[in-house]
Amino acid sequence: MDSSKLNTQELKPDQPKNDHPVKKLVDEAKTKFAPHTANPGPVIPQEFNVKEEGTKEERRAKAEELNK
Repeated sequence: MDSSKLNTQELKPDQPKNDHPVKKLVDEAKTKFAPHTANPGPVIPQEFNVKEEGTKEERRAKAEELNK
């Protein structure tokens, strides 16, 4: 098919340009991919009040024991 015939078939003179079938598909694709870009990066809590278990020496001893 000739490309000029394709354009006249898809876009009718009485049809607005923003109702083009391809534009509808692009808009649908954008809404489906929007959650993919919604949360970039890791979540950082506002209050990070986690207490460390034991003393520094106890943590080192535990790490050495686990790494044997």
